[in-house]
Parts: sequence; structure tokens; C-alpha cells
Amino acid sequence: MDSYQSPRINLYLSRAGLGSRRQVEQLVEQGRVQVDGELVRNLATRVEEEQTVRVDGRVVHPSRGTVVFALHKPPRVICSARDEQGRPLAVDLVRPHFSGRLFSVGRLDFLTSGLLLFTNDGQLSRLLTKPRTGIEREYLVESKQPIPDDAMRSFVRGVRVDGVTYRAKSFDRKGISTVRLTLTEGKNREIRQVFAHYKITIKRIHRTRFGTVRLANMPSGAVRRLDDADVRRLTALTQQRGSR
Repeated sequence: MDSYQSPRINLYLSRAGLGSRRQVEQLVEQGRVQVDGELVRNLATRVEEEQTVRVDGRVVHPSRGTVVFALHKPPRVICSARDEQGRPLAVDLVRPHFSGRLFSVGRLDFLTSGLLLFTNDGQLSRLLTKPRTGIEREYLVESKQPIPDDAMRSFVRGVRVDGVTYRAKSFDRKGISTVRLTLTEGKNREIRQVFAHYKITIKRIHRTRFGTVRLANMPSGAVRRLDDADVRRLTALTQQRGSR
């Protein structure tokens, strides 16, 4: 890990994306900042690595390199930065854990649940979602009627719908109405497009894996910060894929 030099509170807050030095000094002066639960008004206060800083009750972290969060996105949560209809935003579930700018790594549609990644590294987000990198996404798909093997085999070979070709890498049957699909292209609503093409009514789409990151047993709405090893594995995967 990088060595940590304890910064003054104003620098810490500025690095957390909360504004200029003067703007963050005003936060301290207004009594809105706590370190380990204690109100801080002295701008000379230094923040040690193990300490927790809150602004208006929300934990904030300075950006010190690439940060990646895994979110178990619930259904009926939108992946946009804002929504005119006032629907809940996925990024708002991650906000309590990080105050800097966040990029979603691709999207899950409004009704789809499961693993969604966020990072402060825009370049990493782009690399992870570029079709040429071919990074695997794994989904559990449940339907309201039996899913024909022929339809899934066609999906693996390539299905053309409204001028767009959709191709799954593989499928694994989990039940008469349930399959696990592995995709690599990241095209918009590709599972829904193909299932609609074969007149299969979807009951649930749930993403369980993105590249080297698995959802595992995270409860719905939960957030976890990937450790350094997880981030290195993701980054290495994009480099390996991108060099092919």
C-alpha cells in the first residue's frame, strides 16, 4: 500500500471532492465536520489513516488512487445520474461511502437487479465496458414459461433483432424456466431483446458476476469497497483483454 501522510483537515476534505480549500474551511468553521465522532473546528487538525471523517453525518474519503465499489442493485432503481421522474438512483446507495465523483461501470436496466460496479476512475470504467475487451458478465434469468434450449443455442450462435446481432458466450440451464447466461458484449438490454424475440416472458434478470468480481451473498442494497487485490485483478483483466 502507498505510504500515508496525515493531511490537515482542510486538505483531506478538498481531496474528498468537497470543494476548494476555502469552501472546505467554511465546512469546518460551520461545525459540520467530525473526526471519530468529535466535532472539529481547528483547521490545523490532522487526520490519521485509521480515523473516520464525517461531513453532515456522512462519511467522506479522499481520493488516493483508484477506488471501486460493488453494489447489489435492487430492482426498480435507475442507473442514471439523475431522473426527472424522481425514481431512486443506484449511485445514491454508494454516496454514503464516497464523496468524490463516481462513474458507473455500465448499467443495469430499471428492473434488473444484481452486481453493479462504481469507480472514481473514468478510464477504468471505459475499459471495463468497451466491447472489444470482452469482459464476462454473468446473469441468472428466470422466465414465466419454459425456456427452449434451441433459443439459447441460437443466442450463443448469434441472434439478429431489429438490425442488431446479439451473441451470448454460453448458457447453463438451472431449471426448466431458469438459465445462467454469460455475456461479453455489453449491448443495451440484450437479454430482454432476445427473449422478446422468442416470445419468452422474463420474470427476473439478476447479475451475479462482472469480470473477476462476484456478488456472492451481498444483501440487496448493500455496498462493499473492493480491496486493493480486487482492483488489481480488474485492472489486469482489462489490460489482458485490451491487448488481444
